[in-house]
Amino acid sequence: MYITADELIGSFSKQILVQLSNDDHRATEVNIAVVEQAIQTACERIDTSLRSRYALPLTQVPTMINSHALYLARHWLYARRAEMKMPETVKDTYAQVIKELDAIAKGTLHLGLANAEEVSETGDLLPDVGEYAVRAKQQIDTGGY
Repeated sequence: MYITADELIGSFSKQILVQLSNDDHRATEVNIAVVEQAIQTACERIDTSLRSRYALPLTQVPTMINSHALYLARHWLYARRAEMKMPETVKDTYAQVIKELDAIAKGTLHLGLANAEEVSETGDLLPDVGEYAVRAKQQIDTGGY
């Protein structure tokens, strides 16, 4: 998981999350089970895009991925409430996240981590390429002039 329920609750309005996560309109606390489901769905969507380029689970999670998980989980929570109008910022951030995840999957956006094919069976990030040759232009001896 790229984020926790506490991170999601801390990042967005608790009052809104109470409304989005509970089926009972009288609830006063966030339904953690629903929030966990939103987080799991968001993380699975991210993994779908990362799987083709990076070895999972990621050993180091970029902050961009954490932010994307927050925005995807928030969108999922709004989407489960068809009667509520989804704010434009939620729609816009969701569209941007999906666009960036697609770019990661295509290889046009890089996270700065080792690609899946760069990780060898031994776990080395950069495999040994062996010997290499260096070519240089022939030098002319001009010392006698």
